[in-house]
Amino acid sequence: MRNRKRTALKTLVFLIVIGALLWTLIPLAWIFLSSFKYEADQFSVPPRWFPGRLTLQNYAKFFGNAEFVRSFLNSIMVTLLSTLIALGLGVPAAYSLARFNWKHSNSIAFVILLARMTPPIVMVLPFFMIARYTNLSNTVIPIVIALSFFSVPFAVWMMRGFFQEIPVSIEEAALIDGCTRFQALRKIILPLVLPGISATSILCALISWNEFLFSLVLTGKDTRTLPVLVNMFVSERNIEWGVMSAAAIVIVLPMVIFGMIVQNDLVRGLTMGSNK
Repeated sequence: MRNRKRTALKTLVFLIVIGALLWTLIPLAWIFLSSFKYEADQFSVPPRWFPGRLTLQNYAKFFGNAEFVRSFLNSIMVTLLSTLIALGLGVPAAYSLARFNWKHSNSIAFVILLARMTPPIVMVLPFFMIARYTNLSNTVIPIVIALSFFSVPFAVWMMRGFFQEIPVSIEEAALIDGCTRFQALRKIILPLVLPGISATSILCALISWNEFLFSLVLTGKDTRTLPVLVNMFVSERNIEWGVMSAAAIVIVLPMVIFGMIVQNDLVRGLTMGSNK
């Protein structure tokens, strides 16, 4: 009887996982196949998954856009800078909240989290006005600051949990042996939480790479990122679905490759401390 229940439970879990995979992958599969369709095949009735003819003209048109290379480099720059700022501010703040018994440390952590809970559309106007009055409208600085504003709270809360999983006794032993607190942090604690730092950096990079709203408002002609470039194929007269599908695949592909390269660190970071 017990074996039957266990088998039924495993079967249920397996079906749920398969359902979640289908729910996630079917739209991506449709976008991938649509990127190889001619415009006439985009609106065939009934809809066809596999087009009768394959074409690369959608990719050629997207790559042939004069602003593709510039937008691609802008996306890399914005993602890299905002992720570094998020880690540079989030890791020390998380360590302080995890190690020092401040009277209002939990309240401070909650206030930091409020920035992440705030709807992004509410913050667009303040950032736009700040960029305008400081004459930074056509630079990457406003978008980097805006994305860091949302990434830092995320980094603080993730890294705080990772630091709390490290026993304080390890750090105390290092202090007894003559290390300063900074040396103990740099030589002992940070190597132990390196998987957590990797996981946090990956998720912060995903947040920055996929951001559209702030990039649309805060970037100019010379600083627009890839998600904004995709929007150029939507006009009052026509929506180029094939080119947009090709653009979506091109935008997703770097993050997929990056995730596959660092998947071991991502899994280790997200499961860190689960066996404690």
